Amino acid sequence: MKLEHRSIIERCKREGAFPADVASQLLEHDLVQVVLDQLRGQARPYGDLSESAQQATIERVTLGVHTAVQLAIRVIASNGVKTVPVDVKRVQVDDKSLTVTAKVDGKDPSKHDLVDAAGHLCLLVMAPDDYSEALDDFVPDRDQKDLPLSIKEPTADLLSDQPANPDDSDGEVAQLGTKEDLEAHLAAGKPGAQATVDQEFGDFSYEDAAQLIVLKAAAKPFKAHWVQSRLAIDSDQATTLLLRLLDKGVIELETEGESALEHSYKVIATLEDVA
Repeated sequence: MKLEHRSIIERCKREGAFPADVASQLLEHDLVQVVLDQLRGQARPYGDLSESAQQATIERVTLGVHTAVQLAIRVIASNGVKTVPVDVKRVQVDDKSLTVTAKVDGKDPSKHDLVDAAGHLCLLVMAPDDYSEALDDFVPDRDQKDLPLSIKEPTADLLSDQPANPDDSDGEVAQLGTKEDLEAHLAAGKPGAQATVDQEFGDFSYEDAAQLIVLKAAAKPFKAHWVQSRLAIDSDQATTLLLRLLDKGVIELETEGESALEHSYKVIATLEDVA
């Protein structure tokens, strides 16, 4: 490594800036550093993480990649010229001109170039920022796999070569019964068994889950992951519960996110309404 590059890297670390903004030759160095930063935050292999932990990892890596892409665009597009990244906050339209109000990061190493350019002609280049399509393709593995719709699915191979029940005169296999038959049998044979069947959302029935959300959320907005954490349920159960709460007027949508799990909700019912 060249001494000048080492000096740039150390100075930018102190100032919280990217070395590639000072020397474009350090772009790959900065991209590798972004990747290493994400790996250092990973305590266990991705496949061993829970669904919520995988979702947090996806969000953290996405943010790191976004930062890396913005850096690459900035460095490649500005190679050989002085640039200062700005966020356009407001554009005022006058009769014959536009007045642009922009915000500059105070840690940007090129901020002094902008100060020195006051009163001089500057070129505002519209940098592309449409590189973030299809990020919704990355989703965490579900904690709970889909259950088979009937006993025949997991045992199809085992039963394929077995003859029909010899006690059945018509040669047809006897039906196992419906879910309602099972619940009725459990309720009749074991006291309190029906209470277990009613626990739709982890250890809670719908009524208990609704009361808990109304009590704990109060007037604060919340998202699906908060419901998952509170009730210890997976994302599918959280989505089902939120849809029922919306349908019954317990909550309402406050802000719409990129996916159903990113929507923000707020409670509009009282504890008496769901008691």
